Amino acid sequence: MKLCLTLFLTFTAGLTSGFSPLQSDGRRASATTLEAHSINSNVVAKACATVAMTSLLWCAPGIMAEQTFSNNLPFPAETSVVANAVEKASGTGSRVNKDADSLLRYGLPIKNKEVRGLQEALETIKYDIGSKRKSAALDGVKKSKRYLSGKTAEKMTKACRSPAVCSDLLTEIDASLEPLSVALKQSQDAFTGSEQERTALDNAYDAQQQATEALTKLEEQMVPEGYETPVPPEYSDLPQLKKRATVEMVLKKGEAGAQFDINGQNYPEARLKMIIDGYTGT
Repeated sequence: MKLCLTLFLTFTAGLTSGFSPLQSDGRRASATTLEAHSINSNVVAKACATVAMTSLLWCAPGIMAEQTFSNNLPFPAETSVVANAVEKASGTGSRVNKDADSLLRYGLPIKNKEVRGLQEALETIKYDIGSKRKSAALDGVKKSKRYLSGKTAEKMTKACRSPAVCSDLLTEIDASLEPLSVALKQSQDAFTGSEQERTALDNAYDAQQQATEALTKLEEQMVPEGYETPVPPEYSDLPQLKKRATVEMVLKKGEAGAQFDINGQNYPEARLKMIIDGYTGT
């Protein structure tokens, strides 16, 4: 800010220093000279305005930054907040959530920040494995383990319809984290792009998948007994799916003997399995 003012004053002084309505000996200038000075004054005024505007535009980001740090903005500075399940499912932020299993988990009508924290930690490991961020994935394993003991685990089991079932599920998740950690360390020791690295990462994927499958069962246990998604009265006479349904569709080509070519292999029919969510379908 101070630098901008200094530049502005310097440019202005430099432009005006050569133009004065008085001669150096103090005598009044002639009419012709005054007319020339008047023209020059207009030029100077326009030049000063241009310099002023340029200075303000050039300095605007710095001024805004200074105001932000000094809390002088007329509006509150942006603060970070913990995203709730709806925001996580909608993919706000830098990464859009395209994981169908993750979206189904976030669609469950539960309010337990501990299990949501465990879910985020476990799901982030999958992305880290996919991008070969092995150290970050190992940190995710450590973070996940912290949710599986002490008061955090106790809060999760208390939120379940059957605490004993949830306790077993937490033990299952913990057990799957050990082979996950081993596989990640093996991938670190292997050469980049080698078959050993690929095998280790595949094993890590499998272990992570086992952990999240148990997580899904854990979160489903937290849905309140007899819960039904509220439906507006104007739609109460329509068919309703109270929870979830799994629908399998079998597709066949119309021509006799025609098959589906998938990656060079022929199949007489295609099977599509769809999970329809009644919790978030309203």
